[in-house]
Amino acid sequence: MYKPNNLLERDVKEQLDWDPALDDSRIVVKADDGRITLSGAVDTFADMEWAAQDAKAVGGVTAVDNQLLVGLAGAAITDADIAAKCVTALDHDRFVPHGAVSAAVLDGQVTLTGEVRHHFQRKAAEHAVGRVPGVVDVSDQITLTDQPIPTDVADRINKAFDRSAIIDGSRIKVSNVGHTIYLDGVVGSWTAMDAALDCAWQAPGVKEVVNRLTMIP
Repeated sequence: MYKPNNLLERDVKEQLDWDPALDDSRIVVKADDGRITLSGAVDTFADMEWAAQDAKAVGGVTAVDNQLLVGLAGAAITDADIAAKCVTALDHDRFVPHGAVSAAVLDGQVTLTGEVRHHFQRKAAEHAVGRVPGVVDVSDQITLTDQPIPTDVADRINKAFDRSAIIDGSRIKVSNVGHTIYLDGVVGSWTAMDAALDCAWQAPGVKEVVNRLTMIP
């Protein structure tokens, strides 16, 4: 679905404004032949990621270059304050095992370390600290515990794809080498690509998913 730059910019701006959870007042949108560049500033690291997801949801967008800066207007927050709030956020997230993840903060950049059993627990920790005011970036270095991987893991993932209404119609080849899953092929939307990645991560024993999918609207 091709759209002229001015129409695509308008649609992305309207999509950002439509999201009640996002303050897009400081976001600038620029389109160039399907490629969207987001610049300006948002209040939190989570807002930065959310703005990119909103932009990807717009028809005609083929890529998003997220250049947004993070920072509350007129606010200055110390690393010690950020670290304390990160600990609280991790402790209160029901998906993050208590005490399994540590957060170190330097100049607003958070590094997460520790070990969890599942990928969704690792992502939950990243999302939890990403919402903390003052966080400008998150480096997720949490590792996954070793678990056996089924010999038919690729077939199991393919069956999960077949059950998905979102992924249905995509042309995806699944393969694995040890605990690493490889996804090759074509999907029709960013939503389908994200759904395929989520499905692959849900398979038992997976420690890495390599995304080699191409998005063709």
